[in-house]
Amino acid sequence: MSKETEEKINFTKEAFLYPINLVCLLAGTISALVFSGMGFISSTILSFTFGAELIYLGVVPNLPAFRKNIRLKKKKERQEVNGDKNLFHGLDARSQKRFLVLKHITNEVRKNFESLPYSSQGMLDHIRNKMEDLLSTYLTLLEMNRRFLIYMNSEVEDEIRKKVADQETEMDATESEKLKKTRERRLEILKKRLKKFDVAKEKFLICETHLETIEDAIRYIYEQSITMPNAEDVGMQLDHLVTEMEETTQIIEELDQDLMPGFENIDHELELAELRKEAEALHKETEQKVKTKS
Repeated sequence: MSKETEEKINFTKEAFLYPINLVCLLAGTISALVFSGMGFISSTILSFTFGAELIYLGVVPNLPAFRKNIRLKKKKERQEVNGDKNLFHGLDARSQKRFLVLKHITNEVRKNFESLPYSSQGMLDHIRNKMEDLLSTYLTLLEMNRRFLIYMNSEVEDEIRKKVADQETEMDATESEKLKKTRERRLEILKKRLKKFDVAKEKFLICETHLETIEDAIRYIYEQSITMPNAEDVGMQLDHLVTEMEETTQIIEELDQDLMPGFENIDHELELAELRKEAEALHKETEQKVKTKS
């Protein structure tokens, strides 16, 4: 998420509206009303509730873990607004097939769950919701992968490497100290740009690992859903499945920290490359027209 988007998030408001906080405020207010006949106790409860609320609002909105969870929540909300269909149709055929295969497996899991006892439906609903979240995250990761591949397969890296080599050659032949310093600064910038490709390759591998983790988790749930022989075993196996789902979700949520920083710069780099190509093409076209007129 970009810094501009993050600045628009009111973390204090998000902390205040957090369900647990609202429940605690409600509980404190109700307790004060219950003891309203006993003035000292009622005022003490209210004072304690409001005091704890002020401390809570002063600390929680600044916690990195809380901010990370809110950013993830906002990102999911944006995905729902934009629609997963748009993401899907923007993928290449191979990625679309990967997604459809996984979606088919989740549908099969739902069918298998329908035959399980009604008493287990609470846990089953939890697992279904987790699978939906994982599918949505899976689609986002596929889109990230697509953009990483475009970046890595572009001509930008080769062009920068050529510029680095040319700049190093020019520096060796430069005698002027001022000119040499100027070229050293440009060389440093070029090398920083080049380093971003190594970062992109690493993040691509991280992204692919997250995709495989989701695939393994959902396939595991599917295997478990067809091997529950009787009602007695269902409760224990579902408890185990819920634990597995929670662990997988926690792993996947770390992608925001691993992948997002600097991710927007990739698109910016590609846009600059495209603009440069268009400028070069326009320049060549103009030169050709001048030669033709001559």
